[in-house]
Amino acid sequence: MMDSKSTKTKCNPAAVAKNRHLCESLADSCFPLSQGPSASRLHELFLHQFCDAHTCSGKRKLFPKGGKKETSVFYLAISILTMMMIPLFYLVVYLHQRNPGAKENPKSWKEDEANVVSG
Repeated sequence: MMDSKSTKTKCNPAAVAKNRHLCESLADSCFPLSQGPSASRLHELFLHQFCDAHTCSGKRKLFPKGGKKETSVFYLAISILTMMMIPLFYLVVYLHQRNPGAKENPKSWKEDEANVVSG
């Protein structure tokens, strides 16, 4: 019977070194350092994002500078405000559809209100 523990595969330093070398060669060919500052920045970014992941240390971060970010309070507030405004919008549309003459005669709303209250 198998252990309930997950079996981890051991890291092969030779394979890691080969993969890292291939990754660095790819960075050199795609973003040559001699092509200017933009290529140099892309080269460094590629090395950090992809090639640094090829290691046998326990700290494997595939995307150390990117990844999941915390949701901001501003985003949350805008979402709640939007959810509150949608029913209000549909209420206005409903009231406008119910009384099509309101555009020509805005006082008709008050007359309708008086009829409903007195009726």
